[in-house]
Amino acid sequence: MFQFIKLPPDQPYEHVQWLKPLSQQEPIQAYALRLRQQIKDPNPILIGLSFGGVMAIELTKIMQVHQVILISSLSTHHGLPGLYRIMGKLQLHRITPFWLLRNLYPFGPFFLGAHTPAERKLLKEVILETDEKYLRWSLGQLFLWRQHKPLPGMVHIHGSDDKVLPFVDGPGVIKIEHGEHLMVLHQAAEINVILNKILEDEHDR
Repeated sequence: MFQFIKLPPDQPYEHVQWLKPLSQQEPIQAYALRLRQQIKDPNPILIGLSFGGVMAIELTKIMQVHQVILISSLSTHHGLPGLYRIMGKLQLHRITPFWLLRNLYPFGPFFLGAHTPAERKLLKEVILETDEKYLRWSLGQLFLWRQHKPLPGMVHIHGSDDKVLPFVDGPGVIKIEHGEHLMVLHQAAEINVILNKILEDEHDR
């Protein structure tokens, strides 16, 4: 998903790899502790996409972080649509057969914003490669997540047309006009300008 994101040439970066949850009951805080082991920088800038933004916020609670940048994500639990809360209360993420979840792929391009053949191909690959245990766990954690206020100084980049997590204005929110959930693919150039400006400003401080 980050293949078109280009950071400043002198900006070192590393991808934090998702881990399989130890169980469906593993708390998000414990999962964050395990992700923390991959981060070697003592004062990193964390960039999180979608659920990755939620994990970036959780990481700030257990380590020193210089800056958090969210893309197509949630700054608080208040931004989670009510329909998702109903799904969580009904435990649909636990009882829905996995084959049915995967067969929802034809609706993915519309809701996520994958328009070109290459984007739809990438989305299909991601859906087909998604681990069932991780998917059910992450949905459950998202429904239960509680973050009442945005982090101080946080930057939140969000598309105005996001159908997965609808745009909610607030402190630190940068609106991308016509941006959808996967705007990192089809509006990467615009996001790159914003990210590079943020990183350059932080470097000069």
